[in-house]
Amino acid sequence: MPKQVTLVAIAALAALTFTARAQTAVAIDPPAVLFRALPGETVTASILVANPGAEAARVRVSLGDWMYQPDGQPVYLDPGSLPESASSWITFSPAEFVLEGHEKKVVRYTIEVPDDAETGTHWSVLFLQGEDPNALPGANIATFKLRVAHTIYVDVPPVQRDGRILGLAAVPPEQPDEPISIGIQYANTGNGAYAVTGTLEVRDAQGQVVGETTIDRTVVLPGATRVLVANFFGPLPRGDYVVLAVLNYGSETVDVAGQTVVSVPFDLVAPSRPPPAEGEASAEPPKNP
Repeated sequence: MPKQVTLVAIAALAALTFTARAQTAVAIDPPAVLFRALPGETVTASILVANPGAEAARVRVSLGDWMYQPDGQPVYLDPGSLPESASSWITFSPAEFVLEGHEKKVVRYTIEVPDDAETGTHWSVLFLQGEDPNALPGANIATFKLRVAHTIYVDVPPVQRDGRILGLAAVPPEQPDEPISIGIQYANTGNGAYAVTGTLEVRDAQGQVVGETTIDRTVVLPGATRVLVANFFGPLPRGDYVVLAVLNYGSETVDVAGQTVVSVPFDLVAPSRPPPAEGEASAEPPKNP
């Protein structure tokens, strides 16, 4: 039987159209799931759709593909655009319905994995868009629409997870209260989607660790390259330092590492205001099996 893993959270694959009239939004649970299924298997699942507002909302459901740009920005595509797309495997019902204020309904879908499905991770997304059910034809330009997404990952075994650091660069700050900015170019060289986590160490000329920071948990799709970003704040004396990045893609035995050298031209001080969140503000990626 296919195995299902419900994810805690994932990137908010949302599209907004600004309004002058009303806000129409829906909420979904769960936001994403990961299945494991063999070729020829069928998976059935459902999502709970809720209207948190007091006004009724018309909900339209559609399928799509998506991918990440290297900087982490999502790109939305027509269903079936990607070779790893699972969109053609999925049917759902209902495609359109009305949610009264504070009402909840269930959308069910079925995944039919083809007999000739390629191994590795395949993915798709169910978009749910809330609209004003009383909007007049041609008047939707004045209506606020919020599109949320339920992301579907399907692992067709065997799934191989592997990756490597292609490059690492550290840019010194221009002001003493600014951070050293570190960028890591990382490639997923396997056939499965997974989450990358990691740490950065800053070492002095004697090899002593003088500071460290974490790298945000980031999803990397198979065959894709992502740029992971982190900031290292002072205090730190002027001098030359080695920046070491250690990343993990879910393996219990293997890490990948890279390093570079950065010259800090002045003493760094602690920032005068709380530093911003490091890395990208993306959400929880799929849990690695």
